[in-house]
Amino acid sequence: MGTEPGRTEQVDTDDSATWITILGSCVSRDTLETMPRDAFPIDGYYARYSLLSAGTDASPNLPAQFTTSSKFQLRNVMRDIKGNLLEELQGKTKSEVLLWDLVDERHGVYEFADGSVITRSIDVINIPELAEAVQQARHLKFGEDEHFYRWCGASSVFVDALDAFGLRDKVLVVATDWAEQDIDGNTTPWSMGTAAPQANQMFARYYDRLERLGLKVLRMHDLRADPGHRWGLAPFHYEPSVYARVREAIEAFPQTS
Repeated sequence: MGTEPGRTEQVDTDDSATWITILGSCVSRDTLETMPRDAFPIDGYYARYSLLSAGTDASPNLPAQFTTSSKFQLRNVMRDIKGNLLEELQGKTKSEVLLWDLVDERHGVYEFADGSVITRSIDVINIPELAEAVQQARHLKFGEDEHFYRWCGASSVFVDALDAFGLRDKVLVVATDWAEQDIDGNTTPWSMGTAAPQANQMFARYYDRLERLGLKVLRMHDLRADPGHRWGLAPFHYEPSVYARVREAIEAFPQTS
């Protein structure tokens, strides 16, 4: 993206630039890759977390040191462990669009005996020290009723906080269905044990919840995945026309929100 992900970019901009904070993962990130960085600079990138981890500090249940592959991975994991998402977002007053996708909710979360939560992210299950530590926690699966109803409560708190920060009306939720087929007509692979039709059924009520909270939700259906995507074939790695539609919504959003 032209800078280390998650950092405010040092780019040449003018007063017409639209600063964007990414709250999510693949869909938001890949869309911003198609947009001119001087016109749409990134104010922050918060990835690989569940909303259920915000506000809980899981560090007493986890090793103080663990092996990571990059600063990006370390920063994501530490944010998730500390649960300080709201504190981070409070300072994003420069951002005009808070681009939110729910892709990483698909992993569910781990809940420890003290009630603290950490996301069951790709990072957590691939870092040996963390993967061992979460064996003592309870896996709360995405899509199940308990996860959903607790997520509904967390989303209310989250949106209230965004309102207090002056960010609520800047949120654009990217609700792209998982692609059931790729551009060649082949069935897309499962992700974390979930097939696209099942994922779309599970995600639907989460998006409904955000709409009822008054957020702008961009719904997109009947999408196709791209086997040539830079990150490989997955039901949420789309053909270029999908990102073009999201890009158009971002470009129009500040004027229509």
